[in-house]
Amino acid sequence: MKNYFKILFQPYPQRERTLINSLLHSLAEGLFLFVFFLIFEPFGISDWVDPDKTLKLVGFALVTSASTFIHRQVFPFIFPKFYEEKNWFVWKEILSIFVLLLMIAIGNMIYGNLLLFWNFSFRLLVNSFLWVGLMAIFPVVFWVLADYIYHLKKYSKPVEVHELKDEKEDEDLRLVAENRKDFLEIKNKQLLYIESSDNYCTIYYVEEEKVCKFLIRSSLTRLESQISDEKIARTHRSYIANLKHVEKVSGNAQGYFLHLNIENIGVPVARKYAKLVEVFK
Repeated sequence: MKNYFKILFQPYPQRERTLINSLLHSLAEGLFLFVFFLIFEPFGISDWVDPDKTLKLVGFALVTSASTFIHRQVFPFIFPKFYEEKNWFVWKEILSIFVLLLMIAIGNMIYGNLLLFWNFSFRLLVNSFLWVGLMAIFPVVFWVLADYIYHLKKYSKPVEVHELKDEKEDEDLRLVAENRKDFLEIKNKQLLYIESSDNYCTIYYVEEEKVCKFLIRSSLTRLESQISDEKIARTHRSYIANLKHVEKVSGNAQGYFLHLNIENIGVPVARKYAKLVEVFK
């Protein structure tokens, strides 16, 4: 039985949570619900005799959109540790979907009580969510596990790495902070990777065969614009890596990992940057 539960603790790919993407997806889900209610008229909606029925159905759609947006943007902001990408597992994805269903149920219950004068009660809410949960548990678990297996197969295929040569490796690389006073000047070949955190970036580089790091106040995008070497590339929203130092590529359901030849450091590759791995084949 333990082997069956092990899969719940495997890394799971986290969805992109940019503000624009979250807003567009949330509005699309609300629109889908509105069209579904309008066409099929479930839950007794067909019995409504109300000239403002269509407008009130829009309200349900907006509540759904607001719930999904809060779920995508507000919760990760309030609980950043729980939503860390490196610690996102299959069980968290399943739990997250049921939390979303609960939010939508509560939001629409409150909306129905305030605007449509439903007889709202805690018992009604629990019963409604239990019904939704019982109906959703098997498709939700099946979908998450199938998606996990698909991504695991995609990114765990072995990649044979060959050494990358570049005439720019001896060029000077100057990375300047936002204040234009602090900077780091090294050779291209010395750079290992850059990791961003909030408004700062940590630059990891080699000096006299030792790994050194330099903290600089700058966005990762700003530092990326200062790099002209094509073999130093963005691999993730929080990482830039020097591909010439990669000696091995591994992967799990979350995507690829680049293992650098200095102290076997691992740098994640987001799915949107997965094509970078093609340069090693």
